[in-house]
Amino acid sequence: MAERVDMHMHTAASDGDLSPEELVARCAEQGLATIAVTDHNSTASVRRAAAACEELGVDLVPACEISTRWRDREHHLLAYFVPLDDPVFAERIERVRQADLARSRRWVDNAGREGFAVRWEDVEALCGADRVPPFALLARAMVAAGGDDPRLGPYRSGSGRLYVDWFGSGKPLATEKPYQPELPEAIAWVREAGGVPVLAHPGATLGSLDPEEAFAELRGEGLGGVEAWTTWHKPEQSERYAALAEAAELTVTAGADFHGPTAKAFVANPGQVTHNGPEVVEGLRRARG
Repeated sequence: MAERVDMHMHTAASDGDLSPEELVARCAEQGLATIAVTDHNSTASVRRAAAACEELGVDLVPACEISTRWRDREHHLLAYFVPLDDPVFAERIERVRQADLARSRRWVDNAGREGFAVRWEDVEALCGADRVPPFALLARAMVAAGGDDPRLGPYRSGSGRLYVDWFGSGKPLATEKPYQPELPEAIAWVREAGGVPVLAHPGATLGSLDPEEAFAELRGEGLGGVEAWTTWHKPEQSERYAALAEAAELTVTAGADFHGPTAKAFVANPGQVTHNGPEVVEGLRRARG
């Protein structure tokens, strides 16, 4: 059987549930030969993941996932083969991460001004210090701290609508969007660092934008690939994006976007994606050159 890869997954350094060591062990159990740990706006877990990979015989591509904006929408850019000792690249993605962290703190501050009992210390106790909390955990902290606050009653059995009802645009706890670089700017960051920029799960972010036009324009900006095969897409979507990416001379990648049950429970394990053979990594290496 051909070796399988997974180029998109997260640890507890961002919004995943597992430590780097636990994640790599899970990947080895699933028989993956090559992986990329792609935490949001951070490479903090990569060295630990690399040590675990060496111990378990798994190859690791150093990577991260950058939050960006383009055409008034949020887009995620996967950055592969990025160096861990590049201070310029590290400072750039840390600025994005800190902006995300500041937004979470603003949400909690807004909740306090509205009379909710949650404090930032409650969120850190649940998530850890200096971590951008997955919204599901922030919501859990808010509900747990709220006691018998009647406003939180509808969310005690599940906090899924809390964001929509309280934190979304125009709602009482809404705050300004965090800083995010424009997508072409982030593509340039990755290229300048010697990496390969790949557009993540376009079906989840392009919206009404024409993918054929978007891929052609972004290729001109230096985009190296498109994540066509992903748990965000239905099979027919993946097939379409793969064909359009190939027509634009972009490499096609595959990633399950595994997080664990908190952020993405429907992806049970890394490697839960099709078309994820060694040709994916080979294509990324060609795009790097």
